Amino acid sequence: MKWLGWSLFAVGAILCLVNIYTSWLRYPLHRIRGGAPETFRWASGVPVVASLLVMIAWTFWLRHRESLPLNVTAWVLALLDTGGVHWFLIVIAADRFKRRGGGSA
Repeated sequence: MKWLGWSLFAVGAILCLVNIYTSWLRYPLHRIRGGAPETFRWASGVPVVASLLVMIAWTFWLRHRESLPLNVTAWVLALLDTGGVHWFLIVIAADRFKRRGGGSA
């Protein structure tokens, strides 16, 4: 069971990092390297799977390790993973709020 928990966490963490890179870091790095905005091609990471794997690993195995650094790492990775279900719900809620006129300045 130990190897399964670490495996799920490792794969999920790597995919979370890919999603974080594609969502938050790729465009600024492109601009820093001198790339024009119109030459940038947006790419998607691995939606839903990454943070789901991390949370499954945390729920069934990692939280029983009672390791604060491991718990914090799992939660930070999952929260920053823009391909996660939570970000989908945030975007849908923000869109609804905006359409109802709540987002106008």
